[in-house]
Amino acid sequence: MQPDNKLFPVIIGTFTMTFIALFPILNLLNLLCCAGIMAGGFAGVFYYSRQLLKTGQTVSSKDGGMIGILSGVLSAVIISGFGLVFSLFSSQNPMNEMINTFDSIGVDIPPTAYEFLEKFSNEFNEHGYSPTLTIFSFITNLIIYPLFGSIGAIIGVTVLKKKTAV
Repeated sequence: MQPDNKLFPVIIGTFTMTFIALFPILNLLNLLCCAGIMAGGFAGVFYYSRQLLKTGQTVSSKDGGMIGILSGVLSAVIISGFGLVFSLFSSQNPMNEMINTFDSIGVDIPPTAYEFLEKFSNEFNEHGYSPTLTIFSFITNLIIYPLFGSIGAIIGVTVLKKKTAV
């Protein structure tokens, strides 16, 4: 018997990851070892396991991991896009704010770090966003979201297999 389509579980996982990451207060979950990202992987696997119950099958670790990875990749792209759009429409230069905050609380910024902050600040002033920071955040998102999404999905597979075995 052919298993159900994995597209909708990937979309559910992506929506969960993106929703948690973009909304204030909820995004604090990601401070707990990226728990919000793992919750997205878990949500995708949970939905997929509900689809497979109709056919009498269980979710394999391979399918769960793939749902988590694909959800993470899509979520990383969406979140990076939102970050770019927010910075384009923001009238504030976050690098200037960071430098002012460090100065006001008395943190000494090393000269090398200060040069980087000035470079990023000039990029914000010139383009309305920092291409360097945008590319860097996109690459880190492409690593972190699929990694923790697959971890959450594999945890979901393990939990749901134990639940169906009982």
